[in-house]
Amino acid sequence: MSDKEDTSTTASVRSTLRNRRTTVKDASDESDTTPVVASTSTSISTAMKKGAAISPKDTEDNKKKKAAVIRARQQAKKSSQLRSIMMSLLIASVGVLLKSVYERFFIPSRDISISQTAGIQGNCYKTAFIPGPSDIEISDHDQLAFVSSDDRSWVKESSFFHRPSRKTEQDGGIYTLSLAQPNSSPKEAQLRDFSSEDFHPAGMSLYRFQDPDTQAWANRLFVINHSHKGDVVEIFDYSIDDTTLKHVKSIQSELFVTPKDIVAVGRERFYMTNHHAMSNKYGRVAEEVAGLALGSVVYYNGTDARKVLESLANPYGIAVSPDATQLYVSSFLDRVVHVYNTTDETTRGELVHDVDIWVGNHVDNLSVDKHTGDIYVASHPSYSTYLRHKLGYEPQSPSHVVKIEKLAPENFIRQESTQPDMYFFPKPELPPLKWEVKDLFYSNGEDISASSVAAYWNNDLILGSSTSHHLLRCSLSLEQ
Repeated sequence: MSDKEDTSTTASVRSTLRNRRTTVKDASDESDTTPVVASTSTSISTAMKKGAAISPKDTEDNKKKKAAVIRARQQAKKSSQLRSIMMSLLIASVGVLLKSVYERFFIPSRDISISQTAGIQGNCYKTAFIPGPSDIEISDHDQLAFVSSDDRSWVKESSFFHRPSRKTEQDGGIYTLSLAQPNSSPKEAQLRDFSSEDFHPAGMSLYRFQDPDTQAWANRLFVINHSHKGDVVEIFDYSIDDTTLKHVKSIQSELFVTPKDIVAVGRERFYMTNHHAMSNKYGRVAEEVAGLALGSVVYYNGTDARKVLESLANPYGIAVSPDATQLYVSSFLDRVVHVYNTTDETTRGELVHDVDIWVGNHVDNLSVDKHTGDIYVASHPSYSTYLRHKLGYEPQSPSHVVKIEKLAPENFIRQESTQPDMYFFPKPELPPLKWEVKDLFYSNGEDISASSVAAYWNNDLILGSSTSHHLLRCSLSLEQ
């Protein structure tokens, strides 16, 4: 063997040993053969790639990969921005919610003039021991009070607050009370041509009219019935001869969502308040806690129903002036009574806003003195106590009654702006006050808790509550 061949053989052996050392160093201890093959294949593949030209297909794939990466980055950026926006909205919503909760539960109601109401406390007595008298309608001509009664034992079990979610064992009724006899006992009116099963009366309205055929005067009673199948307006004609209520008509509509009170303006025409837009209890709690103004007023013209007012903050009570030219709607959350002017157009029942009367407490049902036009308002000084009481977690809740007195033009109260004079902006001229709010009654809830209605008759104030089991009758002093 020549020196040249020895040198070539030695170089080949060294190269092989070098490759094996490299392969063995990188390979696992489990196999000595497989790593060598893999390393050799990799080396060949690398060499082929280095020596081969890049095909158009590879270039196109790289472009697609880069475009996909850019799109992914853009999508991630957009998602990040969306998350930031959603987080900002969430923080803002929580802020609004906390502000609303603070205003509802911690801001005190207006100061009540106890000096004006202290004298009335000793002149009150309990009467008409019936369950849950939530509304009262007065017939001056007959010296009679109509009272809606329901024990409302279904409230906690119901998926709704305002009506039962299933048929109950005990139903409600309509009672009559003679006003001429101070200690008279209430009598349950017999319902003719109507089944009293699933009858849960709430808000009512008494309409007196002259029958065109007989020319006789008649009393027609409109009653909101919180049936477990849905809310219905029942119309009855009262017969004073046999003290019965004859059923005339039942009215239902998809617009009757959460009806609270009703006022009749014709033989089959009425306005009605929906105090919430959601009928289930969780939606109602969300509306109240968040302070959402989703309530409405519905008008029924004898054939069809339509919304005439929307975006109201818990409209509870509703009443009409003696001459039917003005409509009054109480806003529970806003603590005001809205005054609207009616129109002669009876098909659509349009209303024109006139003024808002600040009461200062959470206002409930309204009653109007048919002789003077004064409005008697039942209200709740403490929202949180009232809510806990309604849910059964508080034994009693305060009651407050005010009178909104309609002033004669010569007695209008002049208003002066508190804004200081500016060089370019003089003091604005404020319209005179046409109404005056006076305190009539205040109680911490011992004699009647969470009064929902206060009706006036012959210098007497008659209070009812959906959570009490009696009425409270008080004698007013002459100066009130």
